[in-house]
Amino acid sequence: MASFSLQSFLSTAGALLMLHSAFSCLHYRTILLSAGDVPPGYSTTKPPSDVVIEVLVGFALCLIGQLACGPFLEVRASTKGREVAAPPYRTRDFDIYNNRGKAIAKAKKGKIS
Repeated sequence: MASFSLQSFLSTAGALLMLHSAFSCLHYRTILLSAGDVPPGYSTTKPPSDVVIEVLVGFALCLIGQLACGPFLEVRASTKGREVAAPPYRTRDFDIYNNRGKAIAKAKKGKIS
């Protein structure tokens, strides 16, 4: 099990790398647009390859930092022995059937002026 400091270091380093790559991409586009003509081989719509690599490394560090937190807890998928039901005195908001459909239908038939 990884220590807490290693987990937080990896997650923080990954987040900072992704943040830096965002600023780097914005800076790249600003430089290209301020130059006037975009030189051939450069694009303002696609990020440079070093930014893409930096994002992938940052994401991998964040993922490893979060997965190294320790043992995972069990998720129970069955409801055996427990009945899941809403209480009869509670109604759900989306069960309301009084809407404008009846009024619109009457208006189309000419019953409502």
